[in-house]
Amino acid sequence: MTVTKEEPEIAVNGALPVVTAVGIEEKADEKVSSAAGGGNQGPPIPAGHARFYCNKCRAPYDLPDGATTWRCAGCHTFNSTTPDECCTIL
Repeated sequence: MTVTKEEPEIAVNGALPVVTAVGIEEKADEKVSSAAGGGNQGPPIPAGHARFYCNKCRAPYDLPDGATTWRCAGCHTFNSTTPDECCTIL
C-alpha cells in the first residue's frame, strides 16, 4: 500500500470519555463488629469464626478462631488479620 500525503500514517481516534467511579455511602450500624471494623453485612457468621475482608478487593472471609492469614480467592492477595504485618511466602 502506498501512503500519500493525504492519508495519515497512523490513524488518530478521538479522545476517550473519562469515567469516574462513584462511591456508595454505607449506613453506619449501631452494632459494630470488632473483627471486621464494620457492620454485620452478608450471611451470618458461623460459630467459632470471625469475619474479615480482603485488603485489596474487600471480599468477606469468615475465618475460624486462631486463623491469622489467608489468600483471597478472587484477587489472590495474601491477607493478615494483624495490621501492618508483612507476609512472606517461602
